[in-house]
Amino acid sequence: MPSRKPLKRDELFKLLKRFGIETLKKRGKGSELILLQPDIPGSKKGETFPIKDHGKETEYAVQVINAVLRRFRIDPNDFWP
Repeated sequence: MPSRKPLKRDELFKLLKRFGIETLKKRGKGSELILLQPDIPGSKKGETFPIKDHGKETEYAVQVINAVLRRFRIDPNDFWP
């Protein structure tokens, strides 16, 4: 079974990038940023997910990561390293 542990911000975003997920900085409210899976590459339209971001050392719990995977319909077995 793949290793499932909390991930730091940069590590999470790097893994999500493999599935075409982008981050829209300066788009969320306060300390949020928006994760986007564009319908067409380069587009700003598609599935979105707001996520808290408190800097480079932000660590996301497994439950939060699983919620992101569900929203973007990513198989957890394909995601976890």
